[in-house]
Amino acid sequence: MVGMERTKMYIQEPEKRKNNFSLVSTGYTKDEVIEEAKRCLNCKIPQCSKACPIQNRIPEFISEVKNGNFEKAYEIIKTKSLLSDICSTVCPHEKQCEGSCVRGIKGEPVAIGSIERFVSEWANENLKESYTKEPNGKKIAIIGAGPAGISCALYLLSKGYKVVFYEKENYVGGVLKWGIPSFRLSDKIVDNYYEKLKKMNAEFHFNYKVGKDNSLDDLLKNEGYDACFIGIGACSSNVMNIEGEDLKGVYSADDFLSKINLSELKGDRRYFDECGERVLIVGGGNVAMDAARCAVRLPQVKKVSIVYRRTEQEMPACSIELEHAKEEGIEFLTLKNPVKFIGKDSKLTQAECAVMVLGEPDASGRRRPVESNEDHIFLDVDTCVLALGFSNEKEISMYTKDLEADKWGCFIVDENNMTSREGIYAGGDAVTGADTVVRAMKAGINAAKAIDTKLS
Repeated sequence: MVGMERTKMYIQEPEKRKNNFSLVSTGYTKDEVIEEAKRCLNCKIPQCSKACPIQNRIPEFISEVKNGNFEKAYEIIKTKSLLSDICSTVCPHEKQCEGSCVRGIKGEPVAIGSIERFVSEWANENLKESYTKEPNGKKIAIIGAGPAGISCALYLLSKGYKVVFYEKENYVGGVLKWGIPSFRLSDKIVDNYYEKLKKMNAEFHFNYKVGKDNSLDDLLKNEGYDACFIGIGACSSNVMNIEGEDLKGVYSADDFLSKINLSELKGDRRYFDECGERVLIVGGGNVAMDAARCAVRLPQVKKVSIVYRRTEQEMPACSIELEHAKEEGIEFLTLKNPVKFIGKDSKLTQAECAVMVLGEPDASGRRRPVESNEDHIFLDVDTCVLALGFSNEKEISMYTKDLEADKWGCFIVDENNMTSREGIYAGGDAVTGADTVVRAMKAGINAAKAIDTKLS
């Protein structure tokens, strides 16, 4: 009988998963996914699809899963998503599709993300895709090999375009690779996209930073590109600008996460020897949860705390991330905010924190934290990670003629994701600021369709 509760799936026990970087959950089995799919009410007006940024045809593919037609379900998913095995894992489903599921009114919403994950992973294992496409003679440059650039490339390659990537790092994936831990997103899934793009004859130039020394204007002119897509993301961590921020042991979120997530996986563990025993994470979003949960998995770490200037209710992190962090023994210190980092011999030893209270709502609708008159507290810490959001790089817009960006460094685009320069498109975090993977994918596909329309 179909119940109000979700079909249970295997999840590693907290004490076990704290000691490895393997996936917290391996996902549904065949029987489990069919059982969960039967909970879908197949609404005539599917609010889940409306809440999805790409309007995924959710009831349609779930209906096929009910009958065990996984190939057909995947075909439906592919009409909207080019990164379904990634989005099904890392999307904030509770704030999108599952948050609008009718089942959630009186019980638990259908596990839409987990169903899509099963179908996508089943397709990766069981379906063989054809990568041959007659070249159409057009050549496109893609700056940045993150989710927006990958999505743009996949669409254009399927139409016969020659695609050439220029990536400042030495790997494909962007934030998917350096920012999302392997206990949430398997490295294999991300690496598979690199292999897929190579099979589709994409070309890669790694360790190539477009900007002042390698101008976009020269690149487009000298190489004869017909169009260009910029998907460089937003990967410059915000800072606090307080005393002691330059002490050894204080890290930006991107630096800390990349040192761990890009380290060699030895068995099922990763290592970062410079991290101390007492770790403090500043912030309340998903990046903060990722940093904290990475830290707790390092063998030398004895205590991990998250300090946040509002209450837990205002934390923007997904509830499942909060739940898992608590299960893994991470301490939450709310209504606290660092005002100074204290060190000895240039090494971090303490964080001085003000005690906060909530005032009137700010522009985000959340009550603004203000410092109270209570005495400051002092936390003994060896390592501090600042997970305060990300800003955009401005180098490309500064050194490219007539390429407009706003004061935050976000490229200004039209409804087709074309910038102020004819033939130059942009999307993802490079346009919106730090946002979700699914919106980056949507922008990449939208730009690719506009490029195809323009050039064909």
